Amino acid sequence: MISLLKESKYDRLLEQFIHTNTSYSIINRIGEGSYGIAYLLEHKKTGKKTVLKRLKAKHRHTKNKLKFLQEVMFLKTLSSLPVPKVYMEGFIEELPFYIMEHVEGDTFEQAIFERHETFSIVDTLTKTEELLNIMIIMHEQGIVHRDLRIPNIILKNDNMTIIDFGLATKIDHSVRIDQIDNPKKAASPVSDLYALGHFMLFLLYSTYSPTSKKSRSWQEELALPTILQNYIEQLLMIQTPFPNAIAAKKQLQILKAELV
Repeated sequence: MISLLKESKYDRLLEQFIHTNTSYSIINRIGEGSYGIAYLLEHKKTGKKTVLKRLKAKHRHTKNKLKFLQEVMFLKTLSSLPVPKVYMEGFIEELPFYIMEHVEGDTFEQAIFERHETFSIVDTLTKTEELLNIMIIMHEQGIVHRDLRIPNIILKNDNMTIIDFGLATKIDHSVRIDQIDNPKKAASPVSDLYALGHFMLFLLYSTYSPTSKKSRSWQEELALPTILQNYIEQLLMIQTPFPNAIAAKKQLQILKAELV
């Protein structure tokens, strides 16, 4: 109950701040995660939509506050890439917030599971290469996203945008690949490459129709060309993993030459 009262307090302070200090008005709350709350804003004159994200009140005196500020810094660092642009940042009392670009379009999750869009092998390889191109630059900036799931990649007019950098972190170059137990949490490029393997599987499964009720492995169900199966297994660390995104892209280009 106390936590809810604190959030209500900051909701009121936020609404007052936006009304007094910006040209926007709050339309509604559009999302809530473990650490933050997101709101859809609208410009009073132009009608342009933006998104405001603030830290939850219960985290204002914890290390999660630093993580939130780091998220803003990462978005600004990667502003040349297809990620939401940061328009404004600040504090409401001791609570950090930022206003960013509202990215229109459907996530890959929506495209596959709601619109039932399908992706062929060629489509999958094309999208994988696009994501690798973004990943390479992101990693060169010393940042690993660590949450490149299909709900966090938006597709509009055949263009990708990566969102939600809440779990992103600086790359720790001392991390050895052979010592990584949980690639999802690793401060290593391997984390994003591991996610890329799952991204590819979701796209490839979009054309799959079960022929049996018996549960089988993805290798059996999809029956992919061997070179493609090996590639995904390297991303998923079933086989010797790629050391970085550049190596993964080089192998992808060889793969495309054989399959496309």
